[in-house]
Amino acid sequence: MCEYIVQHAAAHQMASLLVTGETANVDAQVGLAEDDTSGEAPPERRNLIKPGMRVHGIYRRDGTLDCLPVRWGWSPNWSMGTLPPLTHLPLHLVMRSRVFDQVKHNGRMLVAVEGWYEALDTGMSIHSRNLAYTTAREPRPIFLAALAQVSKTYNSCDGLALITHEDAEMKRQRLLAFTAQDALEWLRPDLEWAQAHLLAAHRAVLEHQLEHVLTSQRGLR
Repeated sequence: MCEYIVQHAAAHQMASLLVTGETANVDAQVGLAEDDTSGEAPPERRNLIKPGMRVHGIYRRDGTLDCLPVRWGWSPNWSMGTLPPLTHLPLHLVMRSRVFDQVKHNGRMLVAVEGWYEALDTGMSIHSRNLAYTTAREPRPIFLAALAQVSKTYNSCDGLALITHEDAEMKRQRLLAFTAQDALEWLRPDLEWAQAHLLAAHRAVLEHQLEHVLTSQRGLR
């Protein structure tokens, strides 16, 4: 499962473009961000987000979209004191369980990333000592689907969990990710289980659109 996120350096700018419907210009922000940060630390060091840290997400509040900071790790009221903060949730559970009725309608969020690190999957076992970095094959941002509780005033329960879905080909759960052109479908207020299932099956980023680079977990600490 995903252990680190590399937040895109131009997250705020891309959020603004999505909000105004300028999805065609989102990919151009990749080149601009690279130019602005030339000579600085590598992106995996500069924007590395670990569970418990704040990440910027695109969120629908009172009918409008905004980019808000929120902790990666959600602690629902019903889990406080019994479970660690939730960092991942499977799509089928979120969309079909009554426990998530309120937050699945009001709390869907998008997180713009350059990529993410997860345990290396060899097909037979997952090696916890090594991590694979996943990013887009072409230089463009990826938008991860998330579920978030974001209160207008501070609440210790606030946070987000990344959404996963079943990959039939790989036979495991993987992050639900979109390109800029399809990302806003996740934020539709009327999205229900059937539509979410079709969205994951037909609009999510496919495996051949991604590349995986083997890295070492020790280098990220």
